[in-house]
Amino acid sequence: MKTLLLLTLMASAIQASDRKAAIDQLVQPVIDSGTAPAVVVAVIENGKPQIFGYGKGAGGGAPDGSTIFEIGSVTKTFTTLALAQMVQRKLVALDDPIRKYLPEGAVPAASEGQTEIRLIDLATQHSGLPRLPNNMHPKDPADPYADYTPKLLYEFLAEHGLALPAKPDFLYSNLGMGLLGHALSLRYGKSYEQMIVDLVADPLKMQDTRVTLSGDQQKRFIQGYDAEGDPVHVWNLDALAGAGALRSDAADLVTYLQAQMDPPASLKAAIDLAHTEQHKIGALGAIALAWIIKPDGKTYLHDGGTAGFSTYVSFNATTKTGVVVLVNFGGTLMDQLGAQVEKILAGETAQPLPVHRAITLDSKMLEEYPGSYEMIPGVRLAITREGDKLFVQLPRQPKFHLYAEAKDKLFLRIVDATITFDRNDQGQITGCVLHQNGRDLKGKRVE
Repeated sequence: MKTLLLLTLMASAIQASDRKAAIDQLVQPVIDSGTAPAVVVAVIENGKPQIFGYGKGAGGGAPDGSTIFEIGSVTKTFTTLALAQMVQRKLVALDDPIRKYLPEGAVPAASEGQTEIRLIDLATQHSGLPRLPNNMHPKDPADPYADYTPKLLYEFLAEHGLALPAKPDFLYSNLGMGLLGHALSLRYGKSYEQMIVDLVADPLKMQDTRVTLSGDQQKRFIQGYDAEGDPVHVWNLDALAGAGALRSDAADLVTYLQAQMDPPASLKAAIDLAHTEQHKIGALGAIALAWIIKPDGKTYLHDGGTAGFSTYVSFNATTKTGVVVLVNFGGTLMDQLGAQVEKILAGETAQPLPVHRAITLDSKMLEEYPGSYEMIPGVRLAITREGDKLFVQLPRQPKFHLYAEAKDKLFLRIVDATITFDRNDQGQITGCVLHQNGRDLKGKRVE
């Protein structure tokens, strides 16, 4: 019996060492290349966590489990757990229309015979509401949600209406989840932050998951950076706090995922409700209350991003594994890291992430790339030059900075994508190829 126990402990120690080595091999090149200033990765196996920090933390040393990040849209899972708690307490019902919990007269009722948007429609991203309201005009673009007030929210809803589409599809909406958090806080009678503290953070003893940080927490709050590597302003959310206002650290998020896999008795009914599949959503799998359920039907995940931070959390209650990735860099790096860490926990070999190192091109070379490239009929990719910088833009999308990795090979930092260029026998650029998500899309230069 003692021998068996000793062997088990030895196996666990070897596995833990292997996990660290594999995660080091995955993450360290990202740090060394300058792709991200800091990364914290936490893994849970058999209920036991390990936390690894890379790069430079808030105090100058390596980040750790107490380093605080903005967690962006991972906040949405806290909003829906608060919803599930309030359902269990009979304060609300999933099928209640959202208008029931807004100030009387703030938003007109839907026309007779129309179904109104319900709490469950907002919680499952099936409300039909757009990603963002069209009356969102921030005074400070660096802090875009800060001055979007309840008054502006009601004005938008009064114009848009609260009628539920006849066949609502999955449409990811920060507006919808923000509206849900706002209405729930009105029903609860406290601020959004205090509602989350009362219903989620305090019951789970998560002391660093807050909107407003104390003096000590501010010291542990790491600076965020954009795709250019420039420091960015923190995001503050008013009426739409439920979509992404929370800050947290790896230690708290580990606690949060452990509760998802092994709920305490006081939260079990609410967590079970939050995990219940509500809709299939195509190739993504399915959605519960905010949580995305992968096609395997067992892995739940959510990610989040702000201007200078990105977060990924996932768990599998069957295998008792969980992943947290925190990055102080805007973009999609967290999803790539999260997927590979999941592979490591499954005993598979992680694929190295593409690491790009920018070089400087001379002015003559820079001038060769700007132009219009037709990727599919009617859709053109525009490359422009501003000083010594190149930018790429697709129709109805923002423009993004392009970096040179080599002659005729440019890359983006905001997403994992590269653009290579084709030339004719005279050395003139005739087209490009966009490489993204394992696909190659060729475009012909038309201007």
